[in-house]
Amino acid sequence: MTDVPVREMRNHTAQLIQRVRDGEDVTITSNGVAVATLVPITGRRHASFSKGELVLALSLQADSGLTADLAELAGDTTDDLDPIQ
Repeated sequence: MTDVPVREMRNHTAQLIQRVRDGEDVTITSNGVAVATLVPITGRRHASFSKGELVLALSLQADSGLTADLAELAGDTTDDLDPIQ
C-alpha cells in the first residue's frame, strides 16, 4: 500500500485513479495522518441487490425466524447501504 498526500491526490487525480485501477491500494494522508484508502472495486461485492435477491441470499444462511424478520425489514434495494465495510 502506498501513502499519498492530499495535495498529490488533488494535483494528480487521474494518475492516482489509474494506479488504483491497476490494482494498487492507496492511502490518502493529511498532514501525515491516514484519512482514507482507495482500493479497486472487484466483482459484484458493491452491486445493488433487489429485495428478493437479498432475502434469498440471506435466507440460505439464516434460521427461519431471522429469515422472516429479514423479509419484513428489507427495503426494495440496498442502494442506501454503505458498500465498503
